[in-house]
Amino acid sequence: MLERLAEQFIEDETLTAGLSDEDASELVGWLAGIAEELEEQNNPLRAQYVAQLKRLGHEVSRLARQHKVPVEALIDLIELAWEEPEDGSETRPIQA
Repeated sequence: MLERLAEQFIEDETLTAGLSDEDASELVGWLAGIAEELEEQNNPLRAQYVAQLKRLGHEVSRLARQHKVPVEALIDLIELAWEEPEDGSETRPIQA
């Protein structure tokens, strides 16, 4: 099943159009890795998540092309936003 999930990202040429080989490989590998995690969890919503991952991949690709930002940097930002807050950490509101 994982091969089919990874193939969905590889076969979508618009996902990596205009990216360097390195950026394209980084993006497809990252998306396939997340799909692999979903497969391991046997999540019943996996198909919906894979569709959302494809949309996310297209947006990452678009941002990388338009703003000439490395895909790896965009992935790092996304993963930072997805991180769970540390236990016992105190959150303070942002002040102007």
